[in-house]
Amino acid sequence: MTRYFAGERAESGLLLGGAVAAAVVSAALVALRSPYRAMGWPLVAVGLVQLVVGGTVFLRTPGQVARLTGQLRSSPSAYQVAEAARMRRIQRSFVLYKRIQIGLLAIGLALASIEGYGRTLYAVGMGLMLEAGLMLFLDLRAERRGHRYLEMVKTLG
Repeated sequence: MTRYFAGERAESGLLLGGAVAAAVVSAALVALRSPYRAMGWPLVAVGLVQLVVGGTVFLRTPGQVARLTGQLRSSPSAYQVAEAARMRRIQRSFVLYKRIQIGLLAIGLALASIEGYGRTLYAVGMGLMLEAGLMLFLDLRAERRGHRYLEMVKTLG
């Protein structure tokens, strides 16, 4: 349990860092009047998601670990049933997340590939690909970590 939640908290820090980086890059593109400043739109949009998700996980994890540790000590069977059910729901949600991220990657690729519309669509497409690729990478890691944790939880029953 400790390893799983430490990984979750560390990855939430990466999400927060991604949100900050997206904001800084977006601000720099606008301040420098870059022809690629339209890249800031998807960077800021996905950066807000990263900020909310990363911040929520980062702040919630210590209390969650304390609560689950107490439950594991007092009632291992209740911990196993509740935590296995929670983790199954989380693992199923990764299917939707991956579809969305792959869809955003495809849209970004399509936008960046359109000829004749100048730098705006190219920049938006590149921003989408950057953010969707980062989110897909992090969620694939989280999904794998969650799978290992779920298998460990199942062994308690």
